[in-house]
Amino acid sequence: SPPSAPCLRLQLLGCCLATAQASCSWLMGKAFQYLASWSLQQFLLITQGDLQLLKAETDALELLVGAAFPEPGDSAQQLAPHQRLRCHQDRWLCQQIRCLATSIQLFAGDVLKLFSTDCKRMSAEIFEQTMPLGRHWRLGLRAGGWRPGPPRQHGAGGTERCPPAELPSGPSPYAAAAAQTVLGQVLQGAQLLPRDAQVPTLARVMT
Repeated sequence: SPPSAPCLRLQLLGCCLATAQASCSWLMGKAFQYLASWSLQQFLLITQGDLQLLKAETDALELLVGAAFPEPGDSAQQLAPHQRLRCHQDRWLCQQIRCLATSIQLFAGDVLKLFSTDCKRMSAEIFEQTMPLGRHWRLGLRAGGWRPGPPRQHGAGGTERCPPAELPSGPSPYAAAAAQTVLGQVLQGAQLLPRDAQVPTLARVMT
């Protein structure tokens, strides 16, 4: 091998690691930023588009690195000191690439769980802020005065007619607000994803 080959190997591994680390850091930062600001379309594009591409590339990089830089085994002890140092540096960089690939795999597997948890939290906050108080749910009389309803037992064998309850005539505003804020934005964001990524995203949010 030419004298510069070890240095080129270190440079190659270093560039691969730095590129993957920078991409991972940027992507995770953007994902949390978009989720915190409830920018769901951007969040879904980042996590179900860019993240999946980065995961595939780092998985492929891990395989290439493993094939190009196999574990030296016991033969490393027979190398000269400077060669053992370079071998150790190669192994350390390869290990960092493998660890980074594992971190990206874990994040890709957990990001929809995190998203689902935040959707539930947002829905709960909307319900808490906009749901009417208990008085709103008490049975009311229909307009036009009292009308006979089904009898109910009262006293010693007597019966009393119950006024029929008012039934809702339209969707509750708080439910519509929650649906639009959470499900509406999720549906809009899912439309921008590849078809095979739409179903897992929607299934996670709906459960």
